[in-house]
Amino acid sequence: MSSDRSREIVRILESRATWTTASQIASQVGCSSRTVKSDITALNRTHEGMIVASSKGYRIEDAAAAARLLSQQTNEVPQTAEARKRFILFELLMRHRKVRAADLAESLYISLATLDNELVAIKRELSGYGLVLRSRAGSLYIEGSAAGEKKMVNQLIFDETKDYFSQIDLINRYFPKLDLAQLQERIDARLKQRGFYINGYALSSLIIHIAIFVERTNNGFESVPTTVKAAQPTGNEAREGLDEVTGEICAAIEDLFSMRVSDVDRDAVRLMLGANLIHANRFEPSDPEHERAHELLGTIVERVHDQFGLNLRDSEFELRFSLHLANMLSRASCGMRLRNPQLEAIKSSQPFIYDVAVFVVDVIASETGVSVNEDEIAYIALHVGCMVEGQRANADKLHALVVCTRHNAYETHIDSFLDSLDACVVVEGIVPTIDTACDISRVDLVISTVPLSGYCSVPVVNISPFFSKQDISLMRERVEALLKARLRTNLECSMRTFFTEDFFAIEPDVADWRDAICKLSAPLIEGGFAFEDFTERLLEREDISSSAYCDIAMPHPLDMDAKHTAVSVALFPRGLTWSNATVHAVIMLSITRDDRAFFGELFNYISGVLLKPGAVRTISHAKSYQEFLDALLRCA
Repeated sequence: MSSDRSREIVRILESRATWTTASQIASQVGCSSRTVKSDITALNRTHEGMIVASSKGYRIEDAAAAARLLSQQTNEVPQTAEARKRFILFELLMRHRKVRAADLAESLYISLATLDNELVAIKRELSGYGLVLRSRAGSLYIEGSAAGEKKMVNQLIFDETKDYFSQIDLINRYFPKLDLAQLQERIDARLKQRGFYINGYALSSLIIHIAIFVERTNNGFESVPTTVKAAQPTGNEAREGLDEVTGEICAAIEDLFSMRVSDVDRDAVRLMLGANLIHANRFEPSDPEHERAHELLGTIVERVHDQFGLNLRDSEFELRFSLHLANMLSRASCGMRLRNPQLEAIKSSQPFIYDVAVFVVDVIASETGVSVNEDEIAYIALHVGCMVEGQRANADKLHALVVCTRHNAYETHIDSFLDSLDACVVVEGIVPTIDTACDISRVDLVISTVPLSGYCSVPVVNISPFFSKQDISLMRERVEALLKARLRTNLECSMRTFFTEDFFAIEPDVADWRDAICKLSAPLIEGGFAFEDFTERLLEREDISSSAYCDIAMPHPLDMDAKHTAVSVALFPRGLTWSNATVHAVIMLSITRDDRAFFGELFNYISGVLLKPGAVRTISHAKSYQEFLDALLRCA
């Protein structure tokens, strides 16, 4: 059993809330289903009860055991090309300036010929950071800027730990001689004492940055001068507080790791703190930086409502988001990037919310000239998503009529039952009999403690007169089923209206994703559905953030400004490379402002399809337009 592979299996299972089959794991790990089953059996022998199996697949049963396994350091020789690549790069970027090729091959238990083959991929990756791998007298070394070296190390650690970015023990395995948990405790204490707040991801980024310069300093690597100006907090108290907390954190670093923090590294710590901290005083509306961010927020709220019909006017949301905007603009002015390990998860699980966030950053760019990357887009999606999901939950509630006889013997039970249903239904009234109801057509369902005689025009859920826990569970299941059916009915009507066979193709001849956009958009323009600049606007949207969501791409302009609503579909059962993803279906949207509700419904529906492993690939194998539409609707 390969340690790297078994850890990856546990990592996959821990990241999923549902059962996962051996074949699904195998496709991600790159081995057979039989190998996955053997590895899981071996894992359960050494970590009893950690993974449970059923006819539905596998899932983590003992989360604590899984976390311990993933946090363990391993002294095993790297077994895969990817693991060997990381080992080689860390040796050359963090531990030694030069390494003899023969020693490296021996430590990896590979031949010099195999090492030479793997160095080809490493050279290619280094070039992306302005670095070059050199060989002289049998020794290997990396040539380039120290800034590029540190940036690559940061990327390597981020790629390896992004699913568990906030777990400091996982980051610590790259720096076994440094006590990063104690460093985090001291940083937290200093920040709280000075009245500062920093979010968890920014704190993890700061600790990684500190760990890298400490490790490199201890191994004789040079410090990297900061080329950007640190953000200056508003107000003397906040500015002095930043200077003091920077000094205290650097003193803690020196004390913990028995080293001197150079002026260059001290400036870098201050820069990261200045661009990510929120001071208690910045919650005051009179703060000028907060005021500027609040003005920008006003424009965003207005534009989002006009474009999507979403209401973001909420005092708590406006306070939180304006503070985030102020820090985001500060980071941008410093040329800093805040990484978001949840980027892909947010993008694939909530494509509509992510698309709203893409629109928001376009507003920011037009108002301030500041370009925002995908990591920052995902943070905006978190803020907007919390607000929108709350509104959507209220909008999705069903309206119900309760039929029961009020009796003081169980008056309290009725009230408690109705309170428990508040999350999914709005009770319009309580009547003793269905005949006494004024207008039954105004509700979505009837909840009755007695059997109803005759025909009822709306669904009826019969429960016991005791309003038990079983009744509550039954109600929630029925409400979820009714909401799902309503969504499917509405969406099916819209799909059969806006999807047409005229704009449907199976594996069209395209050179790449840009060519696909050009060839799928042309018929929409020629048919009078989209304006002449439709293709250019599609590409502009892709420049901000790829429209690929896992197995599917949904290209569309930033604004809904089509002549008529239409959807163009192309299936690629063998896959089409789309930016950094491989998609099996392309759904291109030309949407009018009047049909923006369909836009949101379709995105929300697609997010559900994406959560079903292999669903899009199955849909992409449809042999006809009708077969495709039926397969898509079956995923509801």
